[in-house]
Amino acid sequence: MANKIQNIKKQAAQFLIVFVFLQFFLCLFFSANCQNSDNLSLIKSFNISAKYLQTDELGNIYLVTPTNQLYKYSKDGNLLSTLNYSYNGNISSIDVTNPMELYVFYKEMNSVIFLDNNLAFRGELKLNNFQIVQAAAIARSYDNGLWVFDLADLQLKKFDKDGNLQQSSGNIRQYISGITQPTFLFDNTEKVFVNDTSNGILLFDVFASFIKTVPIKNKSTIQIKGNKIFYADSNQLKVIDVKFYQKKTIFSSIELLDASWFGINNERFYLYKNGNLSVFKY
Repeated sequence: MANKIQNIKKQAAQFLIVFVFLQFFLCLFFSANCQNSDNLSLIKSFNISAKYLQTDELGNIYLVTPTNQLYKYSKDGNLLSTLNYSYNGNISSIDVTNPMELYVFYKEMNSVIFLDNNLAFRGELKLNNFQIVQAAAIARSYDNGLWVFDLADLQLKKFDKDGNLQQSSGNIRQYISGITQPTFLFDNTEKVFVNDTSNGILLFDVFASFIKTVPIKNKSTIQIKGNKIFYADSNQLKVIDVKFYQKKTIFSSIELLDASWFGINNERFYLYKNGNLSVFKY
């Protein structure tokens, strides 16, 4: 009888261990509440007027004011550097995939300037010299070249810094239909992401060959880290892994509604809303 009771206790213990591990893995891979806004702790929050924000792989924050003052903050929201580049025109976007060399795009001027990690000027490219007269968006390529989406012939093109065309996609009308409105390019060393608000996120390989369209439409703010696309859907922050095509919710209750921008990197979550920039640890 004692042996039978002991066996029952042993089986119950084994079942409990299996149950706990099963719960852990189910939470890790499938639960939307594994990592939510309840785990966010505010590090810093301050008011500032911004028309564009971006973060690099180190967690640094780059902020452009409506007057084209460029600020660089640490991952904890401490000011590191600032310079005014309004004399070049209106800054449209900044590519910070290489924190040591920033690509600053001036859409109206059809030009790109290069800055170092202290925001000091290091060079300029006039896209007219590349036979690009209507660039919609630009990005740094994995080998320090330049990706450009050319609205004139609806092609994704890659150049070296001497202006030599290295890759081109052909007219993307063969892959999509309707209005084309590219707003953002990103090179993760394996793929090139084109955020076309009307059609979704278009994926190309590094030779500018079309792969597929990820059906995330009408998103003014997305963040791409590796093969993962982060985007806001109502009050949820979601992520799609385009390599395995897995989708899950990261934060489920943070106030993302009406937010102008968000960023996520290095155990930090950044939120810009109603003129206030907040930095959270998660």
